[in-house]
Amino acid sequence: MNFIQKGFIGKNDTWRYLLTIILVFLGIQIAGIPLLIAAFFQVDGDLEKFQEGANSAFMEIGMNSSLYLFLMIFTFMIGVLVLYLFVKYLHKKKFIAIVTSRKKIDWNRVFYAFILWGSISVISIFVGMYLTPEDYTWNFKPIPFFTLLVVSFLFLPFQTSFEELVFRGYLMQGFGISAAKKSFGFDIIYLLICVVVYIALNSYFDIMMLINLIIISSFGIIWYFLYEYKIMKKLTATGFSRFQHNLLSRSFTPLIITSVIFGLMHGMNPEVEQLGYVVMVFYIGTGLLYGITTLMDEGTELALGLHASNNIIAAFLVTTDWMVFRTDAMYIDTSEPSAGAEMYIGVFVLYPLLLLVFSKKYGWKNWKNKLFGKVEIPVIDEK
Repeated sequence: MNFIQKGFIGKNDTWRYLLTIILVFLGIQIAGIPLLIAAFFQVDGDLEKFQEGANSAFMEIGMNSSLYLFLMIFTFMIGVLVLYLFVKYLHKKKFIAIVTSRKKIDWNRVFYAFILWGSISVISIFVGMYLTPEDYTWNFKPIPFFTLLVVSFLFLPFQTSFEELVFRGYLMQGFGISAAKKSFGFDIIYLLICVVVYIALNSYFDIMMLINLIIISSFGIIWYFLYEYKIMKKLTATGFSRFQHNLLSRSFTPLIITSVIFGLMHGMNPEVEQLGYVVMVFYIGTGLLYGITTLMDEGTELALGLHASNNIIAAFLVTTDWMVFRTDAMYIDTSEPSAGAEMYIGVFVLYPLLLLVFSKKYGWKNWKNKLFGKVEIPVIDEK
């Protein structure tokens, strides 16, 4: 039984996935209250300064960057907890099922990927410093730096693990299950409409993310019950069944969908405003790297290590005043924001080489079937 097929164990009705995702992100929003309280006290209750701070991730109001990082990570810790509870009690499956197809987590894989990508990242950064030393300023301050180091290594893995378990674990299996069933037409149409509504609400209306989430959730619940009462089934089934059976009920469908959603979710980062939407090549490309790694290795361990390494190095080694991680890092990059050749080299050269290294080390075979093969519904022994 491969990684996607592992998801068929337990209860997998569409409404369970819908409810879980809604409440996971609602839990994250509620868990953000301590951050809002800390920021409110930072400005002594001045609502105007508080609003200005919210627009700059509270960095411009003087909030300690390590405190901000921890409180931000705390929201993802709650997200992991909520996801765990719903996988266990609503889906009636073991949490490890969305982590790996192995009987237990292979921590050696996590640490190998962490060290490998960490080494590549550090070397790349120092090569950049050697080539353009004028773009980097020494920023080492012992107490803030070592505080950041502790926060980064102890808590940042919660943030990166949350994203991997949601996208490469829970949703990868969820969309794989959906693609193998007749409900896929409904699921994909609902997803596309939700993405459009979400982007429209963020782009054209100045509303809180929580309100945005409630609006989309309400829309999703209404849409689901319309489907259950057969109203939407006829619309989504017309001319779709054969197309789905021949093409979309394959492994690359959840791979592409989760990678694109992963990229779109990062579209809210300040990097997009500075670099333009060309940076989505990096975000979606990174999602594809993590997704391919998960499907080929039959688990998320390598992706967990890669993602944690990437964000930890970004947090403590080099910072800028325009990226999502603004920390007390060792260096400050003062160069003008640009999506240069290094981004394309990373996505189109380093990522394929990384996959090659993993394939040699772990003996990956049958790429065609694992990435493009049809998702088969397994026979599950309920005993």
